[in-house]
Amino acid sequence: MTGEWGGPKRELRGNLHIHTTCSDGSRTLEEIAGLAQGYGLDFIGLNDHFAPSRPSRYQGGVLLLLGSELNREHSHYLVYGPAPAFGPGQHEGAKVAAGVKARGGMGIIAHPFEKGSPLVGKGKHYPWRDWNSEDFQGIEIWNLTSQWRDSARSLGQSLGQWLLAPYRPFKQGACPQALARWDELSQKRHVTGIAGSDLHGPLVRALGCRFRILDYPMLLPALNTYCRAAVTGEGEEDGARVIEALIRGRCWIAQDRLCLGRGFFFWAETERARRGMGEKIPRVGGKAWLRIVLPRRGEIRLIHNGALLSRLEGRRWDLAVTEAGPYRVEVRLRDVPWLYSNSLYLE
Repeated sequence: MTGEWGGPKRELRGNLHIHTTCSDGSRTLEEIAGLAQGYGLDFIGLNDHFAPSRPSRYQGGVLLLLGSELNREHSHYLVYGPAPAFGPGQHEGAKVAAGVKARGGMGIIAHPFEKGSPLVGKGKHYPWRDWNSEDFQGIEIWNLTSQWRDSARSLGQSLGQWLLAPYRPFKQGACPQALARWDELSQKRHVTGIAGSDLHGPLVRALGCRFRILDYPMLLPALNTYCRAAVTGEGEEDGARVIEALIRGRCWIAQDRLCLGRGFFFWAETERARRGMGEKIPRVGGKAWLRIVLPRRGEIRLIHNGALLSRLEGRRWDLAVTEAGPYRVEVRLRDVPWLYSNSLYLE
């Protein structure tokens, strides 16, 4: 058999979309890297606003993807790897996406459907406006900070939620509008789905006290993006390999506060080939086999062309499929969204 399975690849767990004191975050890069190492993360993605493109490197055993976040008023865009310089301000989203792709970097649409809260910046929010572009490679289907802020509708409700159930908004899972758009796009071309913390750890003053909300220790271990890459220990090379794995969609996301997403597998095979997430496989005799393996028992949902095809409670599922198109997996634990795979494509 042939496919993406050759070569020694490590399973890597990472947190993407993080801000430091170099822009509007409240912790230094060194502090964040130390926390990430303590939580067992293999890589983190730094996205300070309008930061220059820099080579990846290791900090205390954690691989740093030194990216940036572009645009100010709308169409925020996460960038990793080589990218043209865009000055502070607002730029056309499609133009930014085309420039990043032309340079060989990875571009991800950030919080595309966030709504904002009347309690924060008078409802200011930053949706994506350039859906006609075909140059973006990824979409943030789940952004924790946007999700929490969007849920804050009144001061009393928000304070009660923060004190008694700070993780409640995350029980909703990925953004429904982002999932729907992702599925629509996936029927035309591959677009990688990733998770983002959008970590800032803003400092707030109340009742004479100063404290952080949505702090780094809360969100770093909560929701992460996993990939498999053959890393070597050399920062710049390993960064390029992780970014390549993300671009190709060889990744999945998991709400790790429920259960770590390590040990998940999803592939398709025929008597002639074997392919993983992000890859295409021709059907043989009009069908192919899908294989799904979980690290623990859950409700597995198979999504085909954006619609629920079938579901099963268990840890492993082998099934034959006959229809062409993108297939992806969602898993729930106790009816709470836990894991989302990227798509593989049957031809």
